[in-house]
Amino acid sequence: MFKLGSFENEIYRSMETGLIKNQTEDRHGFNKLAKAADLLNMAAAIFEKAGFNEEASEVTQILEDLSKDLND
Repeated sequence: MFKLGSFENEIYRSMETGLIKNQTEDRHGFNKLAKAADLLNMAAAIFEKAGFNEEASEVTQILEDLSKDLND
Protein backbone atom coordinates (compact mmCIF):
# COMPACT_ATOMS: atom_id res chain seq x y z
CA MET A 1 0.00 0.00 0.00
CA PHE A 2 1.18 3.53 -0.65
CA LYS A 3 0.93 6.72 1.32
CA LEU A 4 -1.27 9.45 -0.13
CA GLY A 5 1.41 12.11 0.33
CA SER A 6 3.99 10.14 -1.63
CA PHE A 7 1.43 9.45 -4.35
CA GLU A 8 0.66 13.16 -4.66
CA ASN A 9 4.36 13.98 -4.78
CA GLU A 10 4.90 11.40 -7.51
CA ILE A 11 2.08 12.85 -9.60
CA TYR A 12 3.46 16.36 -9.10
CA ARG A 13 6.99 15.31 -10.14
CA SER A 14 5.67 13.43 -13.16
CA MET A 15 3.62 16.41 -14.33
CA GLU A 16 6.53 18.79 -13.74
CA THR A 17 8.91 16.53 -15.67
CA GLY A 18 6.42 16.30 -18.53
CA LEU A 19 6.05 20.06 -18.73
CA ILE A 20 9.80 20.60 -18.71
CA LYS A 21 10.29 17.98 -21.41
CA ASN A 22 7.67 19.55 -23.64
CA GLN A 23 9.06 23.05 -23.15
CA THR A 24 12.61 21.93 -23.89
CA GLU A 25 11.61 20.01 -26.99
CA ASP A 26 9.46 22.87 -28.29
CA ARG A 27 12.13 25.48 -27.62
CA HIS A 28 14.99 23.54 -29.19
CA GLY A 29 13.18 21.45 -31.77
CA PHE A 30 14.46 18.14 -30.41
CA ASN A 31 11.72 15.54 -30.59
CA LYS A 32 13.50 12.89 -28.58
CA LEU A 33 15.81 14.97 -26.41
CA ALA A 34 13.83 14.50 -23.20
CA LYS A 35 13.60 10.73 -23.69
CA ALA A 36 17.33 10.53 -24.34
CA ALA A 37 18.03 12.50 -21.15
CA ASP A 38 15.78 10.15 -19.18
CA LEU A 39 17.58 7.12 -20.56
CA LEU A 40 20.99 8.63 -19.78
CA ASN A 41 19.82 9.37 -16.26
CA MET A 42 18.66 5.78 -15.84
CA ALA A 43 21.99 4.54 -17.20
CA ALA A 44 23.87 6.65 -14.66
CA ALA A 45 21.72 5.24 -11.86
CA ILE A 46 22.33 1.68 -13.05
CA PHE A 47 26.08 2.26 -13.27
CA GLU A 48 26.12 3.75 -9.79
CA LYS A 49 24.08 0.91 -8.31
CA ALA A 50 26.43 -1.62 -9.92
CA GLY A 51 29.47 0.11 -8.47
CA PHE A 52 30.68 1.61 -11.74
CA ASN A 53 31.17 5.06 -10.27
CA GLU A 54 33.49 6.34 -13.00
CA GLU A 55 31.00 5.43 -15.72
CA ALA A 56 28.15 6.95 -13.71
CA SER A 57 30.14 10.17 -13.39
CA GLU A 58 30.82 10.27 -17.12
CA VAL A 59 27.14 9.89 -17.98
CA THR A 60 26.22 12.51 -15.38
CA GLN A 61 28.78 14.87 -16.90
CA ILE A 62 27.15 14.41 -20.31
CA LEU A 63 23.78 15.35 -18.82
CA GLU A 64 25.27 18.41 -17.11
CA ASP A 65 26.96 19.54 -20.34
CA LEU A 66 23.73 19.07 -22.26
CA SER A 67 21.85 21.09 -19.68
CA LYS A 68 24.39 23.93 -19.92
CA ASP A 69 24.16 23.92 -23.72
CA LEU A 70 20.38 24.11 -23.61
CA ASN A 71 20.41 27.00 -21.17
CA ASP A 72 22.77 29.11 -23.29
